[in-house]
Amino acid sequence: MALCHWSYLYTFCRLFFSALISVLTPEMERKMENTIGKRIKECRLALGMTQEQMAEKLCCNKSLISQYENDKVDIKGSVIVELAELLGTSAGYLLNREMGCCMDEDEKGILELMAMLKDSRLRKVAIEQVRMLTNI
Repeated sequence: MALCHWSYLYTFCRLFFSALISVLTPEMERKMENTIGKRIKECRLALGMTQEQMAEKLCCNKSLISQYENDKVDIKGSVIVELAELLGTSAGYLLNREMGCCMDEDEKGILELMAMLKDSRLRKVAIEQVRMLTNI
């Protein structure tokens, strides 16, 4: 009879904790994901810029910048492009972590040159040469 109680308790605990985990997981994932707002804030801080300074350059209120960084409002595509230019990154990075934050002019130039290479064989050669240079 005692074995039956342990089996019941085991089943109950297993179901309870699996339900609890399934409820908590989406919330934990949402907190852990790197959102567009977090990437905007990351780039702004990397440049040593305050929300007030950023708002002034974008001709808007500081509260709007705060709303962007806290993912409280949806950002129009044209604003994302403007933010990317101001923050020295790409719209692709802000949207989906395509590239790193705050690229310098040399890095932007290299990316533009790579984009001009249409032949996949030439791209592979160029990438291999860059890899060899980084090992020097």
